[in-house]
Amino acid sequence: MFAKFRQKLPGPKATAFWTTAATLVTVYRYNKRESTRLLDEYKQRASHAALETIGSLDTPRKVHVYVAVPMSELGTRRARQHWEKYILPVFAAGALDYEITLVNETETENGVERVIRGGVHRLVADEIKDRRRRQLESEDDNEELRLWRAALDERKAENERRELKNKLGVEPGMSVFELWKEKEYPGVMDIVAIGRETWIEVVNGVSDGAVGSLNVEIPPLVPLDSEKSSTLELAKPEQTSGSEQAPATEQSPVSEQTNTNQISGSDQTTHMINYDRFDNHSMVALPAVAYIGHKNLTGWASVPQRIFNFFHDQQNVDEYARQALQVVYESTRRGAHGMEEIEAM
Repeated sequence: MFAKFRQKLPGPKATAFWTTAATLVTVYRYNKRESTRLLDEYKQRASHAALETIGSLDTPRKVHVYVAVPMSELGTRRARQHWEKYILPVFAAGALDYEITLVNETETENGVERVIRGGVHRLVADEIKDRRRRQLESEDDNEELRLWRAALDERKAENERRELKNKLGVEPGMSVFELWKEKEYPGVMDIVAIGRETWIEVVNGVSDGAVGSLNVEIPPLVPLDSEKSSTLELAKPEQTSGSEQAPATEQSPVSEQTNTNQISGSDQTTHMINYDRFDNHSMVALPAVAYIGHKNLTGWASVPQRIFNFFHDQQNVDEYARQALQVVYESTRRGAHGMEEIEAM
């Protein structure tokens, strides 16, 4: 009897295989359960911040999240997965509103694609500089700057309308145009930088925006697709049949450029608005900057660590969720300044 039962037992190799498979599945399931439990614990702690009352003159809590391309990458896919897995659940549990900007600028040179750095720096600096310009425009004796601001806003709105028309192919209505525009946040949004590369660019951008030049150039009009096609048709020489050909006429480059501009109907002239001569070096409210780490494991040397994280991810959940929880509790509610911010709330 025992001899027959022993013959039905699996062999040593089959036993080793199923034992290893069961062990790996058990460790993986245990890691998923513990990671979920740990993340739920941080979400429960963050939910207390969602129950705080907001004053009638306080702006809602909101942060601007910047994500740049990690080192040794050509896209923001891994950084976006890091954000969605570890940070976003804690922000949502703490009722912390956010605006995320993924900066991915690349160029191809000699068939090799590479990342262009400095996009986050430029965005942060431009935002702070624009706040400084608006502070100068609000002063009573700077009527000239207010007029230039109206011209600049009108040109930007016209360019947005033209870009939207090029995308849709028809003239956009006001309802579509208003839905396309994003509503501005009434106040100063704090900044959250994910990763070392983003952190460096954000800090440099804040420094540049606080002390850099305020001069701004009025952009030229964006040409419409219909204007481009009409320009090409009018500029194309007429083909004659047989041996008869139209006599060639000489035309100077200046007159040719003038005719092209007249055909296109676009104002390509630019003007620089000199804000620096009105600058009194008064400081504006700067955003607070928070850092959340991102260990981007790339290359063959990181394969053992990535395998270990696949079966034991609790330490990453604990580290990144704790940093996100700190951002939730330290994000401030800034009081509204002026009737414009109060009406925009």
